[in-house]
Amino acid sequence: MKLILLIVLLAATAFVAGAYSKVPKSNNKIAENYLQELKRYPESKEVENVGEIFLQLFGDFKKGATEEIIRKTYADEFYFNDTFRVLNNIDELVPYMIETAAMVEITTVELLDTSFNGKDYYLRWVMEMKFDVKNKDIYSKSIGMTQLRFNENSKIIFHQDYWDSVDGFYQHLPYLGYFVRKVRNQL
Repeated sequence: MKLILLIVLLAATAFVAGAYSKVPKSNNKIAENYLQELKRYPESKEVENVGEIFLQLFGDFKKGATEEIIRKTYADEFYFNDTFRVLNNIDELVPYMIETAAMVEITTVELLDTSFNGKDYYLRWVMEMKFDVKNKDIYSKSIGMTQLRFNENSKIIFHQDYWDSVDGFYQHLPYLGYFVRKVRNQL
């Protein structure tokens, strides 16, 4: 009887130790993709006019989101994540930006500051959006930051936005916004 109890106890200990010793795999594919792309585009080339490059497109997004400006700003291949979409080439980005700009009445970005750490540029900004959903005008003001890397031609090869898209966009949508606000207020 003691032998059976000892075997059961050892088996249970081995099971528990095995269950807790394994490192869980991430189920966040966006984070994993981001980390892979950081390796793919290891560092930015130095660019003198980062703010101007960024604001030419995003300062007044409705006006700046033209095929010419987008192609002038981004390389042919890159990593792009604006929290809504992840894209990797200019032929996907051009229609995405043009269609997005067409859906809003106003989207402006004010650049607060920029910094460069030798690998990445970080641009801190305030974005204002005005758009219409089901005949209701929505005004949103949000803060965020963009991480950029540039190639030797001063074109963007890495673009990662950090901003609260729930606060800046989703909470304002009819129906969905109600549930988003309710969940957020419960936290």
